[in-house]
Amino acid sequence: LRLVGGGGRCAGRVEVNHSGEWGSVCVFEYDWDARWATVVCRQLGCGRVASASPYAPFGQGTGRIWLQPFFCRGTEEVLEECPHFGWGQHFCGHERDVGVTCTEAVELRLADGGSPCSGRVEVKLRGRWGSVGDDNWDMEDAEVVCQQLGCGSAANAYVAYDHFGLGTGPISLALVDCKGDEAMLWDCEIRGWGPYNGTHDFDTAVVCQGFSRLAEGDGACAGQLEVWQRQAWVGVCAEHVDMKVAQVVCQELGCGEVLAIPGSGRFGAGTGPLWEGGFNCTGTEPLLSACPRWVPHSQGCAGHATIICSPYTGFRLANSSSGCAGRVEVAVRGTWGSICATDWDLPDADVLCRHLGCGHAVAVPPGGSFGSGDGPLRPDAFGCSGSERHPGECPVTVLGKPPCTPGNAAAVNCSGLAGVLVPRAAPQPGPSMPAGSRRVRLAGSAGRCAGRVEVYASGTWSTVCQERWDLQAAAVVCREVGCGTALEAPGSARFGPDTGTLWPYVVDCAGTEESLWEC
Repeated sequence: LRLVGGGGRCAGRVEVNHSGEWGSVCVFEYDWDARWATVVCRQLGCGRVASASPYAPFGQGTGRIWLQPFFCRGTEEVLEECPHFGWGQHFCGHERDVGVTCTEAVELRLADGGSPCSGRVEVKLRGRWGSVGDDNWDMEDAEVVCQQLGCGSAANAYVAYDHFGLGTGPISLALVDCKGDEAMLWDCEIRGWGPYNGTHDFDTAVVCQGFSRLAEGDGACAGQLEVWQRQAWVGVCAEHVDMKVAQVVCQELGCGEVLAIPGSGRFGAGTGPLWEGGFNCTGTEPLLSACPRWVPHSQGCAGHATIICSPYTGFRLANSSSGCAGRVEVAVRGTWGSICATDWDLPDADVLCRHLGCGHAVAVPPGGSFGSGDGPLRPDAFGCSGSERHPGECPVTVLGKPPCTPGNAAAVNCSGLAGVLVPRAAPQPGPSMPAGSRRVRLAGSAGRCAGRVEVYASGTWSTVCQERWDLQAAAVVCREVGCGTALEAPGSARFGPDTGTLWPYVVDCAGTEESLWEC
């Protein structure tokens, strides 16, 4: 059995091989139940039926017509088990050659919305993405799209032209009517299965609520983690959220990289219901709903999980011989650029100096004092109070017009090295670690909350020297990886040595820091 002309193995004209020769399959016009299609999709391992037609939707065959099945039950293992008139015996012509599109052959996405959960509705048919055209697109239709994509409930249903622009390719589906409780869009009544060439005036669009959100924070990118369950937002236990889960949430919300999972209490005590489950993410999933879920063995929960995200994935000071003075540069999605000096002030600079391990801010030189740099000049205005632990935690607004004057790049002079990251081989404190993607993990054990401490800096994972490693430092690591209170700071023999590099710093923690990088 095979499907021909549909752009893949799970869509096309149905053909069977008999006596070494391929031939098509036709059916009576009144075979409306199309249970033969259920058998075909299952036999090919292509999921369920998305669409089936007895009117040669993938073109007419040119050779033999081998089978004319009738009154299939839909439970047959192979198509030839359906009642038929015999091989090569039929009462229909090639104009009734059947075609089927199975669910494994179609894909759904939202395009040009800036996130996986908003945008123009597009369906992939025959290997090409196309829009969905409907002049009566409503919230029931949008609900099915959002639920299928794992994006929670629908927030709005739109004509694409008004919000996300019109599509430019084919029209994959036309005139869709859903009740709102269907599992997939193709379970709805669809009057037109394309692809069609035509006007895009009725392209449809959706904005979903999303499956996850961060609540009770200053903005959408920090707060208590909540997920959409049974038509309500519920919290998630802090014990069930690690850095990989947090990274998926930050990416899903369009909030950049995860800065920290500070544990319960950071954004209030949290009084709402808690979801009785956890996620097992790799960190690369586009949505939290795509992560496998698990049910915890115990029913205890220490509190609501909290996450702090930031679009700023790195900070550094450039164009200076000193590591603690220079032009302020920030990385956004991998691109380094300068910050406009218009609203850059001493509290902003103070947070940055501490973050870079450079003490506190002494002065904010005039814009352009250390040059303008080669990257973009970002019109971002930080509103730090001075108490934040990371510049990415500060409220940020975008400066309006007129735009930042060319060359007006923010600068800072810090007091000097904070002296908390001490190179083992040097008697004096060395340059602070370059700001960037800083992560901590526990390796070498069966669980995620015990193991050899490893840090990610300068593009590589390294182990931490045991010198001066104590329970206070362990407490910071446990807090940073979302694993509660430190119970023990064992020696290196417990989880075995690592064969990689050794981080060239000794840490001295008070035990109250939110991150190892603050020690």
